[in-house]
Amino acid sequence: MSVSIMNMDNVTTRMVTDGDGAKSSSADLFAQIVYLGNKITSSQVTSYTEWAVISGLKMNVWRHESGDVSNSATNSSAMLGMDEIEFALPCSDVDITAIQAIANGQAVNITFMKTGNISSHSVPIEEWDFANVQIVSTFFFIQSAATPCVTIRFKAKQMQIKRSAYGADGKASGQKVFLIDFVKNTST
Repeated sequence: MSVSIMNMDNVTTRMVTDGDGAKSSSADLFAQIVYLGNKITSSQVTSYTEWAVISGLKMNVWRHESGDVSNSATNSSAMLGMDEIEFALPCSDVDITAIQAIANGQAVNITFMKTGNISSHSVPIEEWDFANVQIVSTFFFIQSAATPCVTIRFKAKQMQIKRSAYGADGKASGQKVFLIDFVKNTST
C-alpha cells in the first residue's frame, strides 16, 4: 500500500498561512505536533487553531515481496515497513522545536488530518496518528518573496488511521480505525 498526498515543490506551491486572512477556512491538510506534552502547532483557520496548515505529505507503507511475480503464487513476507514520513509547513516555533527534539533525542507525537467540506462545514475526514516518533531531519526552504517553510522527516513506530463517514444529512455516521505497529509487526 502506498499513500501519497503531496505537492512538495515549494517554488510553485502557495501555502495557506496565518497571513491569508483572519479565520480562513480554505485549508484542508493539517499537522499537529505535541512536544513534551504541549501542542506546538497553530493556525488562524477556524476550528483548527491548534493545527498547522501543511503544504504536502509523503508516506509509504509497504510489505516486502519475494518470489516470482509472474507466477500466480505470491510469496509475501510478513514484514511490514514504512519509509520515513515527510511533510512541509510554514516556519514558526515548530522549526526551532524540531531542531531541539533532534538535538535532545526526544520523541514527539504527530497527527495529520485531512478535512472536507460537508454541509458547508470543514470536518475531519481522515487522521493519521503517530505516537512517540523520532524526528530525523529538518530542511529549511527560505526564498525571497515566498513563505519560508520547513520540511520535517520522522520515523514511525506505529500508525493509526481513522476515516470518518458522514450521512446525506451531513451528520457523522461512524468511523473506521486501523492500526499498524511496525515494532511488533502487527496490524488490527
